[in-house]
Amino acid sequence: MTDVSHPTAAWVDDSYVASWAAADGLAGLLELPWRMASLLVGLDHQPELIIDVGSGPGTFLAQLLALYPAARGVWVDASPAMLERATDAMSPFAERVSYVVGDMTELAKLGLPAGADVITNSRVAHHLSTTELDAFYRAGTQLLAPGGWLVTLDHIRPEPSWDERLRAVLPAFAGPNAGKPTHPHVHPYPTIEDHVAGMSGAGLSQVDVPWRAFYTCLVLGRRPFLPSRAPRWQPVGPV
Repeated sequence: MTDVSHPTAAWVDDSYVASWAAADGLAGLLELPWRMASLLVGLDHQPELIIDVGSGPGTFLAQLLALYPAARGVWVDASPAMLERATDAMSPFAERVSYVVGDMTELAKLGLPAGADVITNSRVAHHLSTTELDAFYRAGTQLLAPGGWLVTLDHIRPEPSWDERLRAVLPAFAGPNAGKPTHPHVHPYPTIEDHVAGMSGAGLSQVDVPWRAFYTCLVLGRRPFLPSRAPRWQPVGPV
């Protein structure tokens, strides 16, 4: 039996992963923030190394690699079942992607390359306690190059009455499967304030929430540049 006391426990079950993928009603809604984040992180420096944590089927990482053809990516996820799905999705980028099966709560122990331009995570950090979230942001910051971005797209915990309202209307926009928990959650979802405080406490600057819809938000923070480096924005191509 799966140990549901661990935040990533459900995702090691092949049958669960297949049922989750079939019932995912939020992918369409998240296309906009995925695209926003992909463009924002390349405004003044096109990424060369991207690490996607909790990558799952690799949707976010594939979008970044398509936008930045010189970049290489590292897929990280605790689920061997997701690895099989991701390798299919990543086939156009096969020579540019490496794979690490590992838990985001042990990020510093996974042997990931340092000097990343972007570290992303999407719909996975809501499984963490606030202590684990803070530790994840500290470990992620240490893997970033100066000027590198840490990107979180995830569900947050609104005030209870608003949580109920938002879950009630979300299916009208994202389908009948949206807004209904489909796997165990050991901890309450972090709040927006938890994410902002965690990134800021880890030493990231320019922390902001440029997008929110219902109870899902996009949070970005940047590792400060070295004093001698001044960024300059550059075009990233057609939107």
